[in-house]
Amino acid sequence: MTGTLTLSVGISTYNRNEDLTRCLESLAKQTYPDFDIIIANGGDYDGVKRVTDNFKNLRIKIFTQERKGIVEARNMCWRESDADIACLIDDDLVVSPGWIEAIRETFLSDEKIGGVSGPTIIPEERMKNRDLSLFLGQFRSSRNIFLKIAGKMYLNIILENKVNEVGKILDSGTFTPGSNFPDCLKLPAPVEVDYLEACHMCFRRLLFEKINGFDYSYTGTGEWNEPDFAFKVRGLGYKLIFNPKAVTRHYISQGGVFKARTYAYERSRNFIYFYLKNVKVNSLNKFFRFGTNLLFINLYWLYKFLQSKNTDWLCGIWGTVKGLLSGTKI
Repeated sequence: MTGTLTLSVGISTYNRNEDLTRCLESLAKQTYPDFDIIIANGGDYDGVKRVTDNFKNLRIKIFTQERKGIVEARNMCWRESDADIACLIDDDLVVSPGWIEAIRETFLSDEKIGGVSGPTIIPEERMKNRDLSLFLGQFRSSRNIFLKIAGKMYLNIILENKVNEVGKILDSGTFTPGSNFPDCLKLPAPVEVDYLEACHMCFRRLLFEKINGFDYSYTGTGEWNEPDFAFKVRGLGYKLIFNPKAVTRHYISQGGVFKARTYAYERSRNFIYFYLKNVKVNSLNKFFRFGTNLLFINLYWLYKFLQSKNTDWLCGIWGTVKGLLSGTKI
């Protein structure tokens, strides 16, 4: 497929140089090599510079964040690029050789495609780094009666038995995790979705300009700012596409910004702000599923506190209260 379309890859990084090295190694192997790389660095500059010095064949620019946080990193990546398409990825992502080519071809196929993502497979050995994956496994395999009941509630009420679907935001407010599992590689063709993977999303730059980027209202780790942006893109009449050929692997790191995930107050508040703003409690079905999801989320904060004895996790319960009281006003 031919056409003029420039691309850049924006990488958010924070003191995870081993991950960044692996990410750049994969970008150096692309079958379509005409792209530049913008690195938004929230940590030590010298370490990142030593990494990038090993990739002279890649066009890399490093920008240091003065304003910290993932929302600022995302915004810096697209603002410092002049390409038509800005692909935003995390430093612990490894892309397949045909990734950029698949992204480019998808955008060229339809000018109303505003964003593209693809499989973001979590390797088996990294599943332990994501609690959701661990819980889903326990729900399915445990003989504990309480876990079995909790699992049935979570899978039926919150996930609506759509574990393997890709790119959907459900009535409970949760997202379907299908893009993380190898089964999504079997999809015969691209499919339209509600949102793109937070660590793997490509948008037309003109949409960043129209929407003015990601919303700084999402504080802390910034969770839910990415689907919020995706909903705005769809609101402008553009489609979001999941292309099963745009394959990446997410080697979930527990370094860098991952450690900030213990600050649960903002995570709860961000989720509720996103839900009430974009999904909305406008039916009894949504009220029931959203309420059940909030119950599970707050039980999770309690579980993490009991597991770690870190009181930051309990702040998530207060974040839920504040989120519900504040609604869409921040």
